[in-house]
Amino acid sequence: SNSVHFACCGNMICTGCAGENDASIKKQNEKNDGKKITFTCPFCRELPPSQDEYVIQLEARALKNDPYALKIFGELYWSGDYGLPQDHLKALDCYIRAVEHGSPEACTKIGNCYDKGDGVSVDEERAALFAKVGALRGCIFARHYIGWSEYHTFGNHEIAIRHWKIAAEAGDQDSLNALRKIYNADGKLPGKEFITKEYLDFAYRACHGAQLEVKSEERDKHTTDESRKNND
Repeated sequence: SNSVHFACCGNMICTGCAGENDASIKKQNEKNDGKKITFTCPFCRELPPSQDEYVIQLEARALKNDPYALKIFGELYWSGDYGLPQDHLKALDCYIRAVEHGSPEACTKIGNCYDKGDGVSVDEERAALFAKVGALRGCIFARHYIGWSEYHTFGNHEIAIRHWKIAAEAGDQDSLNALRKIYNADGKLPGKEFITKEYLDFAYRACHGAQLEVKSEERDKHTTDESRKNND
């Protein structure tokens, strides 16, 4: 989730790498009294786009059936940001096209729409279906949602816990927390019989290990810096 998308070329880079790249250019400019180095895309060296230019770049990527660009377009139409009108039907169309071209995240977006009745009628079965597709495509957030839906909506506690186990072992903290909550409830919540103390210890180590694999000081630093800017 801590990544930056460059619509100019369709590439993505983690927040830490993007921040370190900008910090390196800034440092060189501070030392250089002559010609300054321009901040550009680290992949194709395009100049940073304006808001309007960014939308045009996204459109170009969407015309090439870039699933991530289509997913972002859906988010922009949903919220009405970047000068686009708020249009939930267009947002859903973008999400559907993104799903058709392989986006796991867009599956989760559509599933949430059906779950909450945003732009469509509430349909828990369709919400679960899209979440399952997203999970099969590797989205652990979709996998966590399936667990939540099976547990709270359909009452399939064993199936829910099975999905939460998969997501927790892949590094999803919310799924691990759900398992711990059920286990520590001492029978007040259904499903404890499917969780053992030994498994919970294993799941904690697996989840923590998966999180460490994608953890970096640079990413934490620049993500925190960006959060401060947004709060300011």
